Amino acid sequence: MSDDEVLAYVNAAAAAVGLPLDAARAQRVAAHLARTAAMAQLLESAGLQAHDEPAEVFRPAPFPPEGVA
Repeated sequence: MSDDEVLAYVNAAAAAVGLPLDAARAQRVAAHLARTAAMAQLLESAGLQAHDEPAEVFRPAPFPPEGVA
């Protein structure tokens, strides 16, 4: 997507959800979105397979039983 297309998307998405964005803020959001899309393209082109991802990335510890501090 071109910079103008990204900005148009940001403005349309903001309008769709009723989020007021001034021109400067919309431009900053568009810049972050374009950067994120570029990073996603790099990851997509890396050619990783399902087995390349760690089986378990995060598992929160269980809460301790009541009365135990």
